[in-house]
Amino acid sequence: MEEKHNHEHQHEHNHNESCECCHGEHNHSDGCGCGHDHAHEELNKKDFAFKVITGGVLLVAGYIMSELTERGIADIPSFVYLLCFGISYLIVGFDIIKEAIEGIIHGNFFNENFLMGIASVGAFAVGEYVEGCAVVFLFTIGEFLQSLAVQRSRKSIKDMLELKPQAVTVVCDGEEKIVSPEEVSVGDIMIVKPGEKLDLDGKIVEGNAEVDMKALTGESIPASKGVGDTVLAGSVILDGAVKVEATKEYKDSTVSKILEMLENSEEKKSHAEQFITRFARIYTPIVCLAALLIVIVPPLFFGQDWSEWIYRGLSVLIVSCPCALVISIPLSFFAGIGACSKEGILVKGGNFLEALAKADTAVFDKTGTVTSGKFEYVSCECYHCHCTDKNQHRELLGIIAGCERFSTHPLAKSINLAFGHYSDNMEIKDAKNYPGKGVSAVVDGVKYYVGNEKLMREVGIEFAETKLIGTAVYCCSETEFMGNIVFADIIRQDSKDAIACLKKDGVSMTVMLTGDNEEIANDIASKAGIDVVYSKLMPDEKAHKVEELQAQGRNVLYTGDGINDAPVIAQADLGIAMGGAGSDVAVEASDMVIMGDSLSKIAIGRRIARKTTRIVHENIIFSLAVKILIIIGCTIGIFDENAMWLAVFSDVGVCLIAIANSLRAMRVSKRDRKV
Repeated sequence: MEEKHNHEHQHEHNHNESCECCHGEHNHSDGCGCGHDHAHEELNKKDFAFKVITGGVLLVAGYIMSELTERGIADIPSFVYLLCFGISYLIVGFDIIKEAIEGIIHGNFFNENFLMGIASVGAFAVGEYVEGCAVVFLFTIGEFLQSLAVQRSRKSIKDMLELKPQAVTVVCDGEEKIVSPEEVSVGDIMIVKPGEKLDLDGKIVEGNAEVDMKALTGESIPASKGVGDTVLAGSVILDGAVKVEATKEYKDSTVSKILEMLENSEEKKSHAEQFITRFARIYTPIVCLAALLIVIVPPLFFGQDWSEWIYRGLSVLIVSCPCALVISIPLSFFAGIGACSKEGILVKGGNFLEALAKADTAVFDKTGTVTSGKFEYVSCECYHCHCTDKNQHRELLGIIAGCERFSTHPLAKSINLAFGHYSDNMEIKDAKNYPGKGVSAVVDGVKYYVGNEKLMREVGIEFAETKLIGTAVYCCSETEFMGNIVFADIIRQDSKDAIACLKKDGVSMTVMLTGDNEEIANDIASKAGIDVVYSKLMPDEKAHKVEELQAQGRNVLYTGDGINDAPVIAQADLGIAMGGAGSDVAVEASDMVIMGDSLSKIAIGRRIARKTTRIVHENIIFSLAVKILIIIGCTIGIFDENAMWLAVFSDVGVCLIAIANSLRAMRVSKRDRKV
């Protein structure tokens, strides 16, 4: 658990180097050790075109002249075509040799440029000029194509980064003023016109509009928003100007959090990525030693031809580079994270995508997760209060709404939405939260407690439990029981389908944890198709239940939305927060955030995760199998005439094939979206 939630590690950035794809910050990877980070390499298309065209023309010219001379068709001095080969090599291979030397100076011998440099110079030494030039020529083309592929995989992340706002229109002393997002304070009134993007989280105080939240949730259908509704940063106002009161500063806004999550997602490496990084550091030196032995042992001890075995050893050197693995595997996870972000699923790292694919037990909070968190009023029962049929229990409803005014629980929001106006003229102070139980506050000079039966027992007041089916909110003063109101929670429209889909896709057990009573919990679980229910739980008891499941060897994902869910989210192998309505604490503690508040997103995310891990395994098996076969063939002489060409294919060709396979993780099919 310590490793899973260590989010404090940060990559060091070299701000002297700029990179378009990471907006001015360039970080170096230990990756395949080639001295630069493939995922962040800025493409220089003009430089590449000059190298390929000029170097390619000289290579072809040198090859034609050498063939004409060798076949006796023309008598061209050897220095002419050797000059063509030499200039071609310097044009195309200069940067490779330069970076190889820099790697040696910094003690990084076993990098890709070093291997290619030794192999190409060695080919020249044994008279294989065409192969020597072809090695650096094809390697350069492969590097460029790799960079193009990596940039394509980052596109969805770059699209999200474009959400970053540049300016905000606020009302200041009755006049409109344009300021930077960082200058906006909580309580400031922002004006958002049709077609404009909202830059900070807020609440609409004037106007109505259709709001496009596709960039956040992946949902294409706009939502209707009016006065009192919460709107998130990154949303686009489609019609009608609205005035929005900022409820958070920019650094705490939804967009800012999303950008931070996405920018840091590469830091959380999956187990496969960690393995390949360690593997490359051991594998490359071993193969280099094997290539050296191939060059030395047969000629020295068995009288074999030096030129032939140097050629074979150089071929093995080229084959040995593990670039296909070191590039394609992180790229696969990054492509998977990008695909998830398009669907409104924010995954904080490759390790969490891997955990989602492995999960076999899905645990859910009830309120606001399986259910919508939108409660319907059922009834009010008064005992010691001044309510009458005529005033429709306004005193009790006002007291309860007043106490719940500052609570973030979904039920509290429903109460205030329905009855908050009854407490408008009441003086509310000293509000206090009791996790898993309820709240208290001083209303018009009298202290009241509002919550479930646990809070009533803790206060020590005799109370009457309701017989109605629903979630009861009890109210008492320090001396007497006042009464209760009952609300019924509504199951989310897609909960049943989403849970059925998870079961179909390999989740063997579904569990619901709730602080509600057993009767209500069983009713909701039955409607949603959940296997196991635990009711009347405190937040710490929920965490213990997850711990018990983990002790049974289960890989547990937990989904919740409230402050009370944060400990359980942190305990699970994969913690998921319902980001649209979820609390900041739950979102912060989570490993994955569902922006659309729809459980179906988990099923979609799991399909993407499983597809991504499947692609990773395909790349590992394919790359190693091809390399091992060609190394064996080069060593025993099966590929003598074409050994170096095959070696180049096994490095550059296999790498490009693996990268192309990795990019499949970016595509989310209609079948994957179907729940």
